Amino acid sequence: MINFIDVLDRATKGPMMTQKEFDMKVFIPTMKKIIKKYKIKWERKEVINTNDDLADKIFEAAIDFYSEVGTYIIDTERVIKFTREEIYEAIEDVPKKVYVGEGPDRCIIEGRLPDSDKLAHCHSGSSVNITEDLGMRLAEAYARNTKAKTLSIPTVNTLGPLRVHSGAPTEIFAGIRALQNAREGCRRAGRPGIAFLNMIPSCAKDVTTIAATAPQFGGRPTDGWLIATFAEMKIDYSSLNKVAYLTAWGANIGNEGSGLMGGYAGGPEGLAVLNTAYALLGILVIRANYHLTYPIHMNYVCSSIPEVLWPLSVSIQAIARNIKVPYISLTYTAAGAATEMYFNEALACLLTIISSGSSAHNPHPAKGKGTNSFTPVEMEFTCQLAHACKGLTRKEANNIINRVIPKYIDKISNPPKGETINQCYDLEYFKPKSHFEKLYYDTVISGLRRDFGIKLYH
Repeated sequence: MINFIDVLDRATKGPMMTQKEFDMKVFIPTMKKIIKKYKIKWERKEVINTNDDLADKIFEAAIDFYSEVGTYIIDTERVIKFTREEIYEAIEDVPKKVYVGEGPDRCIIEGRLPDSDKLAHCHSGSSVNITEDLGMRLAEAYARNTKAKTLSIPTVNTLGPLRVHSGAPTEIFAGIRALQNAREGCRRAGRPGIAFLNMIPSCAKDVTTIAATAPQFGGRPTDGWLIATFAEMKIDYSSLNKVAYLTAWGANIGNEGSGLMGGYAGGPEGLAVLNTAYALLGILVIRANYHLTYPIHMNYVCSSIPEVLWPLSVSIQAIARNIKVPYISLTYTAAGAATEMYFNEALACLLTIISSGSSAHNPHPAKGKGTNSFTPVEMEFTCQLAHACKGLTRKEANNIINRVIPKYIDKISNPPKGETINQCYDLEYFKPKSHFEKLYYDTVISGLRRDFGIKLYH
């Protein structure tokens, strides 16, 4: 694989253009050309792709697309480009498994194939905003879920009465507090070595991330750091500075890249190619040994509609079949926490990603917006479902999804707001409050068993 120093050299010597020129004269025309060349078309007969040839065709289309488009560097206004040969070599060289965590909590994350009877890796937690006072108890609640093998820790957006601002000293303190609270919460749950795969969510800038990452605050190279890209196929020096630091440390790097449905890529076909191409960017530019995708619809800001689920499914399959890297899919629901609609949306999202070959990650309620707007129940649901659906095929998943989507699709544009964790969950005893407990056990779990034969434990 091409050396990272050579990648940085290309960031200063590649073709020069403005962002608008990159978007309008390179990205959009190339995407249209690639879709036409490979005759990529979603026939809308199924939500989850079951055609392996189509998944492989999208993979080849993504290689063609990325070799022509490259990665735009915002700071230098230049484009890093790779040849097809360099892309194929990187795919061959990239690690196919990642080792995370310490002691008894250490685990291996590997890629999975579609229709696999291999248990999906269960990743749990949330990086959405919380107030500082909840950090430790939430982390303990996450870690008490023994089926969760790795965690995401939440984003602290307040320090007492102060709001945290990007790039300000408050961001450094927020990152440190979030990490320290999460470590202590996991220690109290008896899982001090469990890995956090979204380090450091409270910090956006390179200097604040690196500062809060220091080992004296709880940072470990056996955790995982997500390095973000920008829509579409762009990255800045702040992200690359993090890559340089983490590469020198020998830490695990995660590629946080995904496309927008209805954005520059256009419709579902373009999103499928783009989502696959982001994995190539992650390997070559970000030096990732695991990947996180999070496609959403530009207007509805969620993942649970067919126009997003299909490209998500086929891009997961393209990557699983042809690269075989550890892959985590994060989805967003329109409905808020503690609502029946949330669990219907989550079921559709999880069946899509699990049957297609991804690790399981709990869908985030309420479009990932708001503060304290999620609960550990969603995480328990995800891990239980992953175990119950071990060996689920894409065809079987489609049969269930076709019956689930009609339950919520008409409410996507006006979903129930849901509740905050304070309203529906008891963090003192780590259990849902009575009204939420009744909804979850009497409606959600009982309904899965009755309607689909899916058995989750109480």
